[in-house]
Amino acid sequence: MELTHTLSLFANTGGESSGIAALGIDPLAILAQAATFLVLFLIIKKFALDKIFQTLEQRREKINDGVELGLEMELEKQKLEEDIKARLHKTRQEADKIVAAAHAESGVIIKEAEAKAAQKVDAMLADAHNRIDEDIKRARQDLEKDVLALVADATEVIIEEKLDAKRDASLIGRALGRLR
Repeated sequence: MELTHTLSLFANTGGESSGIAALGIDPLAILAQAATFLVLFLIIKKFALDKIFQTLEQRREKINDGVELGLEMELEKQKLEEDIKARLHKTRQEADKIVAAAHAESGVIIKEAEAKAAQKVDAMLADAHNRIDEDIKRARQDLEKDVLALVADATEVIIEEKLDAKRDASLIGRALGRLR
């Protein structure tokens, strides 16, 4: 009875409006709507909200995993950049060493080539001097023979008589001895 009394306070069963009914609100309709809302909420929660929450949770986890993966990749990228810098530095040092060694080796090769060239030039000059000395000796010998022949011819013309070869040579030798 108390429930009916409470409901009668809310509801207007008579001609006069009193309580909440005076505001134009039907408490039974509100109660029915609340019950319907509750039943509808429980049905939606059971069939849809759980799946929506699961989907949202999976997406949140994927996003978190993606963010973590991005952070890990950023750290890995930094490590790789540092590794690349270190390797480039090491490679530059090795290249500098190779270039320095090549310069040193080329200097040695150039010095060796200059020394060999100097030896060849010296050998060629010595050979040329030897040939010149031999040519001078031959020229002197030829000149001496020619002078002897000229002196013999001149002596023959002067004496008008030809001496034998031994006498010619001895006479010419004496004459040349005086000239020297």
